[in-house]
Amino acid sequence: MKSVILPYRQLAIVQLALAIVLMPLIALWPRSGMAMLVLPLPGHSAGAALWARQQGLPLTGRGIAQGSLILIGRRPYTPFSALKAGALVFAVPSSLCQSPPTPQSANHQG
Repeated sequence: MKSVILPYRQLAIVQLALAIVLMPLIALWPRSGMAMLVLPLPGHSAGAALWARQQGLPLTGRGIAQGSLILIGRRPYTPFSALKAGALVFAVPSSLCQSPPTPQSANHQG
C-alpha cells in the first residue's frame, strides 16, 4: 500500500480549517460555575426547560430567543448532553446575563 502525503500547502489549509472550527467550540464550551445559554431546537419548544430540570439547574433568567434560558452550571456539561432533550447549550459571559437597570434606578441621583 502506498501512503498519500499531502503537500505542505494543503496540510496548512486543513490545519487552518480545523482551527477555525475548533476555536469557537472551545470558547463556547460550558464550564462549571459559568453562565449557560440553553436554546431549544426547532420542534422542541420545551427542550431547554426539560434539560435544565433533568440536570437540577435553577433558572437564572430567560434568553432573548423564545424558549431560551440562562442557567449557572454546577459542573462541566457537554453540549451533547442537551441534544437528547432537544436543546443546545453554550457558555456565555456573566456580564451578558445582567438585567438592564430599571428606569427608576437609572434616573435616581444620590
